[in-house]
Amino acid sequence: MLRSIKTFFRDPEPTPRYDEIAPGLNIVEGIVTVDTPLRSPVRQQNCVAFFYRSFLVITGGRAPAIHKLKEAAVYTPFNLEMQGGNLAVIPAKPGSFSHQEHLELGRQYGKDFQGVEDIILPGARVRLRGNAQKTSEGFIFKLKEITVVDKQAVAAGVVGDRKKRKKRKK
Repeated sequence: MLRSIKTFFRDPEPTPRYDEIAPGLNIVEGIVTVDTPLRSPVRQQNCVAFFYRSFLVITGGRAPAIHKLKEAAVYTPFNLEMQGGNLAVIPAKPGSFSHQEHLELGRQYGKDFQGVEDIILPGARVRLRGNAQKTSEGFIFKLKEITVVDKQAVAAGVVGDRKKRKKRKK
């Protein structure tokens, strides 16, 4: 009985092919492209999604204490390049948080404030879990979960990972 329940609720196999998408729950893989990227709140990089965390580091006792202040997950609609076609992806919960809000938190809490971000850049290979809906133009994918499989170079004209860029010689 337990095995049949696990089989019933098991996720579908990930697919990199557009023609294997079916209405309902799917796990798909591909390369992220975006027409209008977000700007990350800390480093101001163009991205498809960012995950922001801020906290206070309180020193003075035996060990430093960390107090969480704010967490935010923000997504923008994007396309997923797959074998055989492009899939339009819409986040279930886009979220919102800006560079200005990050700066305001820094002013409010002072020198003990820390803000960090994890970003998903255009050009990254990702695995998405969500629901596909059939439309007259193809499928629209409502995103529930995203996992980066491989960070890749970003498209020309988009700010990429600064560690990978070479400095210009004068």
